[in-house]
Amino acid sequence: MRIGLSWGLALGLCWGAAVNAVADESAERAQPAAQVDWAAAARLDIEQIHNTLRDHHPGPVDADNPAFARWLKEGRLQALARATTATHAGDYWRAVRGYTNGFRDGHILFGFSQPMARAWPGLLTARDDQGLTRVVVNDDEPGVPLGAQLLACDGQDAEALQRQWVDPYRWNADIPHERNAGSVFLMTAVEGDPRRPRVCRFRADGLEVERTLRWTSVSQERLSNLLDRASGRAQARIGLRQVGPVWFVSMPTFHLQQAEQVEAMRALIRELGERAETLRTAPWVVLDVRGNTGGNSGWGNQVAEALFGKTSVDRVVGQFDWTVDWRASSLNAASLREAAGVSEKNGQTADAKYRRELADEIEKAAAAGMVYVRKPAPARFTAGTPTGESPLKGRVFLLTDHACASACLDFADIARRLPGVVHVGLPTSADSIYIDNTGQVLPSGQGRLSWSLKVYRNRIRSNNQWYEPAVRWPGGAMTDEAVAKWVSGLAP
Repeated sequence: MRIGLSWGLALGLCWGAAVNAVADESAERAQPAAQVDWAAAARLDIEQIHNTLRDHHPGPVDADNPAFARWLKEGRLQALARATTATHAGDYWRAVRGYTNGFRDGHILFGFSQPMARAWPGLLTARDDQGLTRVVVNDDEPGVPLGAQLLACDGQDAEALQRQWVDPYRWNADIPHERNAGSVFLMTAVEGDPRRPRVCRFRADGLEVERTLRWTSVSQERLSNLLDRASGRAQARIGLRQVGPVWFVSMPTFHLQQAEQVEAMRALIRELGERAETLRTAPWVVLDVRGNTGGNSGWGNQVAEALFGKTSVDRVVGQFDWTVDWRASSLNAASLREAAGVSEKNGQTADAKYRRELADEIEKAAAAGMVYVRKPAPARFTAGTPTGESPLKGRVFLLTDHACASACLDFADIARRLPGVVHVGLPTSADSIYIDNTGQVLPSGQGRLSWSLKVYRNRIRSNNQWYEPAVRWPGGAMTDEAVAKWVSGLAP
């Protein structure tokens, strides 16, 4: 079982259940933005990130991944150089985020420690499958029509804008298809950021139009909704629902921070049992993880067991080698104890017990100067062991979009191997072999860092490997109605 983190709105960070209260007590309280020396803050936090990852992350001592240790050093120098010119919160974020993103590890996360005011120019753009950047939202700038192609801003063409303002911060270059997904952030900024597009040219219906962008404040909630629209993401809720003859088992997150989210997931699992006969005879069932960026993988396991039975799931999971090395440090041990408390509160007593015992073992190993604590967990069944007949007699689909990462991928590891399940939708995201996160406030008080505690040694997916669906989504908004119509029309 693992706990991962999900990346949230624009420049913010959604801290998962494993992120604990191990924040450095000496960290300064975040000052008002106008009073911050952003260059000094960036330098201070870059050094802290370097030292934290060096001492507590499994990557720097991982002989199988020398690139991690190289970037730890080389990226630090590049980031410090960028930090010298920081005069605004946006500069600070780019300097630090450029460093953390360079590890190509989706579980090294950085974000502001407190909400920052955001801005947008009334429209959002995104790259399409042909590599053209087009207007996909224009709520406050109707003068630029939807579908208009962005040609250039301030003398830079759209491709150059993507390379300068998006790729270094939003794109893991090991996952090529995510480049377009990150492009929706081009027309977003921290409020008052002087380094943002100003005068842009667009083409629509064969005509070119030039606009001086009007950047205005936007609430985090509204910007989040706008970005979801720009990305074509539906905002589903945890639960079981029916659209015509198609049943959706909706799991938009395993990142359950509020009590009502935990109860919604428990209610879903109960309802799967109560409606077992209905689902068994349903013509179409969709395991819907659109928008799911991770969380606690234990929830996905429970959903799978409720639908397919514990024996089938166990035979799938039992074919995986779960051997891991935990980085030995006292800080990581304290993080595990904090995570154990969260698991206990959520009723996951076995997970809580495991983490507390592991914390004791890691503490002893760190005191003895060891860098890892190995926990062997070889496969219990040979590859290809039959999982039994599916209790669901209709067609069953696993529906993913580009968001699926971390614990969502753990669920996909299982679901794709259950009897009769067909993977449809869009290619998933991917994650590194480093996982199980903790976090802390950075010394400037302006940012937070999250990092992984362990490394998989024989995971079923390789480092940054994504899943391709058997049948790709044909395009357009992925609404419930559109998905229901599409899957019910797929050939057997």
